[in-house]
Amino acid sequence: MFQLFYIAIHWVIGLIHSLLVPICFSSAWIIVALTGWSVLAAMRDGLKNVEQLHKIPCADCRFFTGDYHLKCTVHPDSALSEAAIDCVDFETESRSTALIQSL
Repeated sequence: MFQLFYIAIHWVIGLIHSLLVPICFSSAWIIVALTGWSVLAAMRDGLKNVEQLHKIPCADCRFFTGDYHLKCTVHPDSALSEAAIDCVDFETESRSTALIQSL
């Protein structure tokens, strides 16, 4: 009786072992792949954000003061933000000095 029970337990353990090894192996590699994919997606989104922020022209504008309290004399509420990307009052330093010299 005990021998039959012993054989049955070993058979069940062998069956579980033969099923768990491939499942755990596959699960581990799926977790690694999903982590890598998540890191790459975060890097892609970060690069898109950086490209968007590099379109802000405030640092090259004539009206940009660089002061913490008043960043722009024309549009202080939108200076150095994404709202300043298509600023209608944007003037470069070289353009404004060229206009002054032509007068």
